[in-house]
Amino acid sequence: MSAAAQGADAPPAAWQPLTFGGVAAFAGSRLGRLLAVELAAAILAASSVVWFCHRACCPVILQAIQQMPETARIARGTLQGVPDTLIAESRFLAIAVTPGDGGEIGQDADLQIQLRQTDLCAGSVFWPDWGWDFDYGRGMALNLSRSNLEPWWGAWQPVLLAGAGAATVLFLLLLWAVLAVFYMAPAKFIAWFADRYLPWGGAWRLASAALLPGALLMTGAMLLYGSSVIDLVGLSFSVALHFIIGWVYLVGASCKATPLFPVHSNRNPFTT
Repeated sequence: MSAAAQGADAPPAAWQPLTFGGVAAFAGSRLGRLLAVELAAAILAASSVVWFCHRACCPVILQAIQQMPETARIARGTLQGVPDTLIAESRFLAIAVTPGDGGEIGQDADLQIQLRQTDLCAGSVFWPDWGWDFDYGRGMALNLSRSNLEPWWGAWQPVLLAGAGAATVLFLLLLWAVLAVFYMAPAKFIAWFADRYLPWGGAWRLASAALLPGALLMTGAMLLYGSSVIDLVGLSFSVALHFIIGWVYLVGASCKATPLFPVHSNRNPFTT
């Protein structure tokens, strides 16, 4: 029996990751309890992502589709049947169809997608000189007419939103599990330095739970961004801050793990 187990009080029930003690409680909890709390946090985060996509992106996509002429298509790797530049935009997203060889479209949206003559370019106003270019490919053939795209978008929009939510949940659960593997060694070291008992399994659970406060911060930041309360700079700051919060909770929770020599223990550590 370990020294921490002799004379120690029963560990508190793990149910919330908002305090150092609450995160530390997951070190001694069952894996199922941690997964349940993580699943709830992931669903909250996914809900904010789906809400943002539905509010900020879907109307712009529909607007772009409704502007497409009946002759619009991609054939033999080139954009055809679009006589003039078409632009649909909000402050979050801009979609431009440029049949000519022009470069920048000069829009101020945070995310910019441009269908050019031979490729698609995706970039951000935050990094004007940065972006991804995707060639259509010589064999690509797509019907981009409004009569073809509008019913397709109407049928698939709910499916795509649901898929985005499910993908977010799975991605977060996997990300937290992987990051906890890298964070559990620092948690073990901090607990050892603070005279706390923290086995490897408990360190992994504690490290995984320590990531949840930052995820909740990002959920709120996404809602504020979608409501135009903060801009892209504020969202980027929140991304950086949520990593810092994860480390703060890792350190604080590791120091709150089960003491090696409980305060309320009557055992003399100098006797055998």
